[in-house]
Amino acid sequence: MMNTMQRIYILILFGLSYNIAFTQSRSEIIKFGDNEYKNENYASAAYFYKKAVDNKGLSGGNLVHPYEAKTWNPAPKKNKNDTTSINSKSDSSSKYDNPLLIHKLAHAYRKNSDYLNAEKWFAIAINLPIDEMELEFTDAGFWYGEALMKNNKYDEAIKQFENYKAESTNQELRKRSDKNIIGCYYALDNSSTKNDIVVTKSDSSINAGTSTYSLNYFGDEMTYVYSTAKSNEPNSKKEDQQSGLSDFYTTQKMFDGGFSESNSIGFPINSTDYEGAGVLSIDKTTFYFTRKSATNSKDISIWVSKYFNGQWMSPIKLDKKVNVEGFKSMHPALSLEGDILYYASNRSGGQGGMDIWFCTIDEYGGLSEPTNMGNLINTTGDEVTPFFNYFTKTLYFSSDAHGGIGGLDIYKSSYNEDEDSWGKPTNLGRPFNSNKDDAYFIIDKKQENGYLSSDRIPCDCDDRYEGSAYCYNVFQFVQPDMVFSISGTVFNAETDEVIPNALISFKDIRSEKETVFLTTDEEGNYKMDLEVNWDLFLKAQKAKYFGDASNISTSGLTESKHFIQDFFLTPIPTGELEIPGIEYDFDKATLRPKSKEILDKLIEFLTLNDNIVIEIRAHTDARGNDDYNLKLSQKRAQSVVDYLIKGGVSKERLQAMGKGETEPLDDCSKYEDCGETGKDDCDCHQKNRRTAFKTLSEDFKDVFKEK
Repeated sequence: MMNTMQRIYILILFGLSYNIAFTQSRSEIIKFGDNEYKNENYASAAYFYKKAVDNKGLSGGNLVHPYEAKTWNPAPKKNKNDTTSINSKSDSSSKYDNPLLIHKLAHAYRKNSDYLNAEKWFAIAINLPIDEMELEFTDAGFWYGEALMKNNKYDEAIKQFENYKAESTNQELRKRSDKNIIGCYYALDNSSTKNDIVVTKSDSSINAGTSTYSLNYFGDEMTYVYSTAKSNEPNSKKEDQQSGLSDFYTTQKMFDGGFSESNSIGFPINSTDYEGAGVLSIDKTTFYFTRKSATNSKDISIWVSKYFNGQWMSPIKLDKKVNVEGFKSMHPALSLEGDILYYASNRSGGQGGMDIWFCTIDEYGGLSEPTNMGNLINTTGDEVTPFFNYFTKTLYFSSDAHGGIGGLDIYKSSYNEDEDSWGKPTNLGRPFNSNKDDAYFIIDKKQENGYLSSDRIPCDCDDRYEGSAYCYNVFQFVQPDMVFSISGTVFNAETDEVIPNALISFKDIRSEKETVFLTTDEEGNYKMDLEVNWDLFLKAQKAKYFGDASNISTSGLTESKHFIQDFFLTPIPTGELEIPGIEYDFDKATLRPKSKEILDKLIEFLTLNDNIVIEIRAHTDARGNDDYNLKLSQKRAQSVVDYLIKGGVSKERLQAMGKGETEPLDDCSKYEDCGETGKDDCDCHQKNRRTAFKTLSEDFKDVFKEK
């Protein structure tokens, strides 16, 4: 696949002329192609290579040749006398005397997104071995499989990847072949298609240029910025639109779903270079965007402009922390506060290809050293076009190496604040993704409407041009309202028997809604519909049982979900329950730090079971004076009660009872190493020294009344 940033732009004519005579030698034509390939002008490279393969000269006069196709510039104008067809029967591997040239041609078509020609020439190239030293042009078998995927030939692609794995020693591409095989089976599975999602090409007021892409919110969800190549004149001719640079335009969404007339964002953000893929901070003061040099296609970097006194200031190129010399940086995205910048780069230190990176931004706009998002997000392929949805804390991005449907697929990964980690990326499936390239995904706060850029539909490039027939257009999608629900069963934790008529409470953690109560049916089951952006604390209770609880949240979810939550209630015993691990200083009632940690858990338990009244009991062993032990145990029981009260438990729910040595669990006199007069400690004494609690009542709070 060609470099992703290059594939996001547009078909335009680059005004560089070559005065090349028809009599140019074949080797010179190949050199022209090599030079264009080196400069990442892949449409031009394919043009020259194809002339060399056909052993044809170049037409005389001024040949206006392309700078690049599908990305920044169009393919060259066709020679009307050139009748070579993609289905030409004369293309057999036996006629080609320069195998390396065939591989170069196939790769040029691949990187120019000319999928049909790439498939055709890779099919020939796999039968033409080349020197393994030509690393950039090896592994034709793998790229042939990818071309088949992009042309919707999944069964053939599976066979090709299997053949490649059997013959290749390239471990990296063998692993990618395995992922692609999984992606092919996923594409063939009907479950990969979400039938309730509608994706349609946006109207011509947006898709007015040769290629349009990177639609993004511009301060709010009714205003948008996007990149395209077209004249500033609304009634300009199509030829003029096709010859323009890639610039930013803004538009407003209308109430009928369409868009207002677009306006150029103007100078100084738009320039004589190529601008695309921008993001505006939520306070509408800072605009980060991608700029590509018009004279050096490898110079792609991120710039920033500030809005001051009603106008945009001259953009500044971000420093070398982000824009590393010799590498590409592009596709900026921002966090809600504007203090984290996500972007794509092929800089060293990544997983391979284009990776997603991020860095922090201080209050003065200073940047931290970037951090790679790691191999959960990034692969040895390309990961590009990040978009961070503030409201769901979800990162959307496109990748060509996670094992998708074909080309760049859109994935999502959710951020877990509690664990400070990102979830495993999930493929959005069809119709968000296609067998072509799909990128620049955005979605609104309600998770109902959004946009993406895709080359799934051939572009109308005029039949005078050859090369890739695919270029980006903006597509919009609508998905149904998300639906959330929950169900489960309440069980006896000791017997696994169901508990009917148990009380389930649903408490809104933000206290914005009233607590909802329901009871389980005769089979111990319950069910309930949930709302969007609902954070709930669920508690199950039943008389003569300790409660059980859980947290459920629909906040941040990006698709409908049914939760299953069972509860397990433990019967309240008639006797006391030991609190293991409670220790005191020797011959004192002072709690040790470890004991406080254990009592913190008891506080949580009492908060859950807020209807019970308990008695804290402290026991000593049989050594020492009876009266002294009784007083010491009372002090110890009281120190536990005091700690629980300090932790928020109502003192009316607590009683302290010192038991001294009156209720031993074992008779230590029967053990030789123990006994009442023994000075040494023993297991029996340790067993008898304990702290416990006993439930006295369940009616401190009548939670079951009128529920």
